[in-house]
Amino acid sequence: MVLFFVVLHWTISPAVLCGQEQAKPDTDKSGVELGLAAKYPGDKGIEKDSAVIFATGFEPENKLAGFTTLRAPQTITINSEPKFVHSGENSAQVTATRGKDSGGALIYRWEKGVDRLYFRFYCRFHEDTCHPHHFVNIGACAPGKETEGNAGKRPKGNELFSTTIEPPGDETDWSFYSYWHQMHSWQNEDGSPNNPPDGDGRSFYGNLFTPVKKTNNFERGKWICVEFMLKANTPGKFDGEQAVWINGKKTMHWKTNCIEGTWFRDRFHFTDTWNTNPKPFEGFNWRTDPELKINRINLQWYVSDRVTENATVDKNIVNFDDVVIATEYIGPQVTK
Repeated sequence: MVLFFVVLHWTISPAVLCGQEQAKPDTDKSGVELGLAAKYPGDKGIEKDSAVIFATGFEPENKLAGFTTLRAPQTITINSEPKFVHSGENSAQVTATRGKDSGGALIYRWEKGVDRLYFRFYCRFHEDTCHPHHFVNIGACAPGKETEGNAGKRPKGNELFSTTIEPPGDETDWSFYSYWHQMHSWQNEDGSPNNPPDGDGRSFYGNLFTPVKKTNNFERGKWICVEFMLKANTPGKFDGEQAVWINGKKTMHWKTNCIEGTWFRDRFHFTDTWNTNPKPFEGFNWRTDPELKINRINLQWYVSDRVTENATVDKNIVNFDDVVIATEYIGPQVTK
């Protein structure tokens, strides 16, 4: 089961509060928000900036170097064909082959961790690929814990929280699929699980957050700049956040008081009959331990057997390029 959790696009409504506390970034003539990358045309030298944790363009001198783990490495290759390169000479290509595997992932994990992380990457979905089951992820993992293997389970507040950015579907825009210790279950009206408090192993699936106003489709055959931000909360408070920018334009920013609605089962309703007792969205209490910090990104291409049942090809492919992880907003590449 999936939680369909929605938020209004920026219109004249309570949602306009979302993301307005911070200073507005510089923008170009088309309204694209510029950030750290604007100081480094073509991302040249961006890896040396004090705000940058990791950056790669998969170029000949390093290719896949720097990632701490390659999951299913046989599915990951370097592509130097210009059509499949965003900038420079190379991109990373991940292939999921029907009946053989479900794709792979390039994982970067670092020990220290941070309380706020921005993750920008470019992706290109092949012209005939299917929609993935799950896509790219940011996580906070305690030692010995991983973000995988938690489907159906609510994590502990001192062990794990994570959010995955998912491409648009037929009815949804780019969305978040999030796990944390206070997530809601689909099994009962009040959001509690069967067999409380921990449920029955299938009580909790990622809570999906997506704008009501659909402005993006699942676009194949073109490069897309995706950036998302995850901010940890102060333990005991609900001041955690998450936001996303597509091609340099913010499409949503979930935080305290960003909109009014009503929780029912695993969904925060505000546009339908289930919105019976509107209250401001409380924000995110992602963690209970200040030592649990954001310390992992996952360039994931997970295409399950269930997804490939309706695929038109046996090989479903995505390319990644120009990856940057930083503690401040990065923004799209600039050419000069």
